[in-house]
Amino acid sequence: METRKVERFDLRIETLLKVRDEAIADKPPVLFSRDISCDGVFLATDCPFPIGTNLDLNLLLRQPEFGSMPEDERINISTSGKVIRTDDQGMAVEFDKQYKISRLKLEA
Repeated sequence: METRKVERFDLRIETLLKVRDEAIADKPPVLFSRDISCDGVFLATDCPFPIGTNLDLNLLLRQPEFGSMPEDERINISTSGKVIRTDDQGMAVEFDKQYKISRLKLEA
């Protein structure tokens, strides 16, 4: 039985990706999370990046709790990470420990 160090949450979050390796930068730039924890995220895809790929991630949150947020704005959590595992459902990305939270206005 698998024992996790931190709790995971089943949460579907739109995630914008920027691959630091130009040789594989042609993969889809927008994916959705399957689950997330403070240590990382599992991104659902049928074309995972190779293990060891370094990524910049923007997790775009739009939740009812943010109340007065306009429809075209999101809470953006910017971080980076590395692909540590892949399977037929997607890829696990381990977060670096630095992040930035800001508001992001979506382009029309």
